Amino acid sequence: LIFLSQIIEKRTYRGWCDTCDTMMITAMHKQQHSAQIPLTWQKEALKTFAAFVCLLISAFLNFFLLTVIHDIVPREPLPDLVFMLIPQQRWAWVVGDIFSTLNAVLGFTCVLLHKKRLIVFRRVLLLGGIMYGLRAVVLGLTFLPPSFQNRDEICLPQVNRTAMYATEITTRFVTYVVTLGLTSGQDKILCGDLMFSGHTVVLTIMYFTLLQYTPRRLVYLRYIAAPLTYIGIAALVISGGHYTMDVLIAYWLTSHIFYAYHQVFAMPRVERTKAPLSHLWWFWLCYWFESDVPDGVLRNEWEWPLPGPVCVHHFVQRISDKLQ
Repeated sequence: LIFLSQIIEKRTYRGWCDTCDTMMITAMHKQQHSAQIPLTWQKEALKTFAAFVCLLISAFLNFFLLTVIHDIVPREPLPDLVFMLIPQQRWAWVVGDIFSTLNAVLGFTCVLLHKKRLIVFRRVLLLGGIMYGLRAVVLGLTFLPPSFQNRDEICLPQVNRTAMYATEITTRFVTYVVTLGLTSGQDKILCGDLMFSGHTVVLTIMYFTLLQYTPRRLVYLRYIAAPLTYIGIAALVISGGHYTMDVLIAYWLTSHIFYAYHQVFAMPRVERTKAPLSHLWWFWLCYWFESDVPDGVLRNEWEWPLPGPVCVHHFVQRISDKLQ
């Protein structure tokens, strides 16, 4: 009996110790996890801010180049097949602005509701920065004449480079920064930023973002985004605001870079640097931004981004579960 009681005591003590060890390990894991969450969030927020700065630099460079190019470009428009077949409609430029804005609202709503919103938002900013950076290079190299047939009624007059030219450039630049490049509400605008279309870049990135990051069963949203995108692009040409080649090249470039980016960074991390797409010039520019992103395609789950109310959290979660 004494021997049996000793065995029971040892087993009880050993089980109690094992339980204590398990509790201590669990507590340590929780402490480490809680310490890692703020650190991870800070790194992701820092990278997102850096991507935003890249986009700002590219956008401001575009605005600055336009303020200078306006006084350099020739005034006789180039021949265009669409202009020969369809008379230019100035009202269509407003349609292009409106559809670009609507597409951006839909796209950023999708980004805001996405569970990995910081990663998705950073990718959108980076792609925008890459495309507008390319656009700035093209704008600064070749100057195309305005595509408007009634250009004297639409384009601001060109000015001579006098001592006050710096003031004129500054005024133009500030105007375009404040209006974010949307010019449909202005009587006369700066002309010359044609190759390639910035509106088409926005329309295309937002459209592909909706396709890439909406839940699987939210297919009907494509039937809203697709007409907004393609009618908006067509409106830019019909208005005379862009040559046909401007919007086609913008669409092709944006689509290729968007899907090349997502293809290479959906690969396992160890294989990314060996992939053929890693030889593209923007790969190493974006590599740091994707260094902490999990391998594979992001799961498209929705989550309410704010702390409350709880009922909205549950509502969005139920919708997300149904759309998987």
